[in-house]
Amino acid sequence: MKYFKFEKNDNGIATLIFDTPKSNANVFSSKSMFELEIQIEKLAQDKDMQALFIQSAKKDIFIAGADITEIKTAYDEQSVSTFIKQGQELFNKIENLPFATIAVIDGACLGGGLEMALACRYRIATTDAHTKIGLPEVNLGLIPGFGGTQRLYSLIGYAKAMELILGAKQLKGEKALKLGLVDACVPSGYLDFKKEEYVKGILEDTLDAKIQGNRKGIKWYEYISFIRNIIDSMAKKKVMAKTAGHYPAPLVVLEVMQSTFLKPLQEGLEIEREAEVKLALTPVSKNLIELFLISEELKRDSFSKAKPKDIKYSSVVGTGVMGSGIAWAMNHKDIDVRLKVRSYESAAKSIQNIRKIYDGIIKRRRLTIREVDLKMDKVSFTKEYKGFENMDFLLEAVSENQTLKDEVYSEFEEVLAPDSIIASNTSSISISLLAKTLKYPNRFVGMHFFNPVNRMPLVEIIAGEKTDDKTVATVVNLAKKLGKTPIKIKDSAGFLVNRILLPYLQEAVMMFEEGVDLQNIDKSLLEFGMPMGPFTLIDTVGVDVGANVSVILNNSYGDRIKPSTLMQNMVDKGFLGKKTKKGFYDYSSKELLLNPDIPRENSEVIGMSSEDIVQRAMLIMINEASRCLEENVVDNARYLDMAMVMGTGFPAFRGGVMRYADEIGITKIVDALNELSATYGDRFTPSELLINMKKNNETFYGGA
Repeated sequence: MKYFKFEKNDNGIATLIFDTPKSNANVFSSKSMFELEIQIEKLAQDKDMQALFIQSAKKDIFIAGADITEIKTAYDEQSVSTFIKQGQELFNKIENLPFATIAVIDGACLGGGLEMALACRYRIATTDAHTKIGLPEVNLGLIPGFGGTQRLYSLIGYAKAMELILGAKQLKGEKALKLGLVDACVPSGYLDFKKEEYVKGILEDTLDAKIQGNRKGIKWYEYISFIRNIIDSMAKKKVMAKTAGHYPAPLVVLEVMQSTFLKPLQEGLEIEREAEVKLALTPVSKNLIELFLISEELKRDSFSKAKPKDIKYSSVVGTGVMGSGIAWAMNHKDIDVRLKVRSYESAAKSIQNIRKIYDGIIKRRRLTIREVDLKMDKVSFTKEYKGFENMDFLLEAVSENQTLKDEVYSEFEEVLAPDSIIASNTSSISISLLAKTLKYPNRFVGMHFFNPVNRMPLVEIIAGEKTDDKTVATVVNLAKKLGKTPIKIKDSAGFLVNRILLPYLQEAVMMFEEGVDLQNIDKSLLEFGMPMGPFTLIDTVGVDVGANVSVILNNSYGDRIKPSTLMQNMVDKGFLGKKTKKGFYDYSSKELLLNPDIPRENSEVIGMSSEDIVQRAMLIMINEASRCLEENVVDNARYLDMAMVMGTGFPAFRGGVMRYADEIGITKIVDALNELSATYGDRFTPSELLINMKKNNETFYGGA
C-alpha cells in the first residue's frame, strides 16, 4: 500500500495508519480513497477481526480533509459528483464493518477527516493543542459532502450540529468530548493506555453500552418540527446578518439539514451530494478555494533563505491602539513585552487596552482569568531606558511622523544590542528613508500590522535597501508565530494595501464632492461586498490619518493620488471621525446621522447609479493594483489578492482585486478606464501592464 500501513495482532486487533508519502498532511484524494476502499473491503471479509484503530503517522495532523484541488480543477457536474460519491460510499463501508472501528484523533481532524471519524463506531481525541476538530467547508463555499450533514446531528443534536457547520468551528478535544462528538479525550502520551482500555471493553463486550450511555444525541425537543423551525429561522437570520447573502453555502447547509432530518441515510446522502455538486461549480467556491490555497502557500513561504533568530524578549514604543494591540499579540504568544511610555497615565491606558482584548477572549472561554493574569504579569513598562539592552526585538508604533520616528530610533540605538532588530509599524513612509540615520540599517525593517491587531491577520514585511536577509527571515517567522500571515512587500510609499486602498477611498470622497449622496456611495459598496462603506472606514481609521497618508503618497506618485482638500478642511475643523465623535458621520448619539457641517464647496446633489459608483471605486483600485504588480511591489497577483482580502476585507467571495479584474475582463477594464480618463482626468489612465495584457489577451490568473 502507498497511503496506508496495516498492522494486526493475534487477538484480531488491527491498526490502519494513514501516511501520505512526501507530504506533511493526510488528505482524502481519489487515489488515497481508492486504496482505503480496497483495504476496507478486504477487512470486511476477515472473520478474525475484532477491532480496527485508524490513526495518522503525521505530526499534528490526523486527516486535514478532502483534497480540494480535485474540486478546484473540476468544472463539470460528473467529475465533482464522482469524487463526492466515492467519499460517501467509502465512509458507508467503514460504518457497516462488522467489527468495532475507532478513530484515534491526534492532530487536525477537519472536513472529510471528521466525516470519516463520524462513520467510525467510536472516536478518541487528544487534549493536545494541535488537536482541532471541525467541519470548515463553508469557508470554502461548500458544505460537508461526505456525510457530515447526515451523521453529525445524531451525535450532538440538530442545533449544535448546525452551529458547528455554519460557524466552521474548530473544537479542542475537551470541547468535542463535552459536546459528545468524541467518546474519550486524553493527553497524547496516554493514548496507548486508552486504546488498551477500549480493546478490553471490545473483547469483553462492555464498551458499547458504556459509550452509548454517555452520548447526548438529538434533544427531545428537536424532534418537534415547530422547534426546529425556530432554530432554522434564528440560524438563517444570523447567516444573513453575517454574509448579506453573498455566500450561498451556509444557506444550502440550512436547506439540506432541514430537508433531510431523520430521513434514511442513503436518501440524505443523495440530497447532500446534489447540493455539494452545485456549490462546487460556483465562482464563489472556486474563489474561496483559490484563496485557501494561496494562504497555505504563504504559510510555507519564508521570503528568505536565512535562518531566523528566535524572539523571546520584545519591546514596544508607542502605546496607542496599534502599539497596545501589537504588545498584546506578543504577550498572547508568550513573548515577554516591555513598553516604553512617556507617562504612567499612558502606561495605564495601554495595559487597559491589552486587558480589554483579553477580556473578550475570557468571555468566549478561550482562556481563564487565571491564565490571562499570568500572561499580563509578563507585560512591563518604564519611562526610562532600563532593561532594553536585553531585548531581541523593538517595535516602533508612534505617530506617522518621520521626525518623531527618527528620534525614537536615535534614542534606542544607544541602548539596544547591535543585533537587536528594530521594526517600524509605519503604514506609508519608506523604510529606506527611515533607515538613513541609523547606525545599523541592516537590522531595520518594516512590520506593518493592521487595525485591530487582534483580529486582522495580515502583516506587511518591508525590507529597506540595506535590510539583511536574517532580519527579514526573523520578522517573517515572528509574524507566523503571532498567528499572522506575513507578505513581503517592496519598499515604496504606502507599500501595498494602503497604496491600493487610498485611491479607492479618495474616489469615494471625490464622488461626494461632485454631489453624489454620501450614504448611497457607502450603501452601494456595502452591497458590492466591502465590509464597510468608504466613509465609515475613513471615520474609523481617522480623517486625519487619511489626509496625512494622501500627502505622503502624493509626494511619491504625483497628481494620480492628490491630497484631499475636503479631508484637510475637515481636519482643520476637528472632524477626525469616530475619535472626535464627528467625521463624515455624527457619532454623538446612538442614531447614526450625517455630519451636517462637512465643509463641502459644492452643495449641488447629482444622481449616480450604484453600478457607476462601484465601477469608479473598483477600477481605480484595479488600476493602482496593476501598477503595484508592474513595479514588483509584491511577488504575484495571488499574493496581492490575499493581502487585499486580509488587509482591507475586500470581498473573499470575489476572490480578490485581480481575480475580480479577470472576471470583468481586461479588455472591458481598459476600455472603461479610457472612458473615465476622458471624463474625470489622468488618474484613470490605464497602466502599461493593463494595456499590454489587453493586447496579448492575458489574465492575471492565467486562465485559472
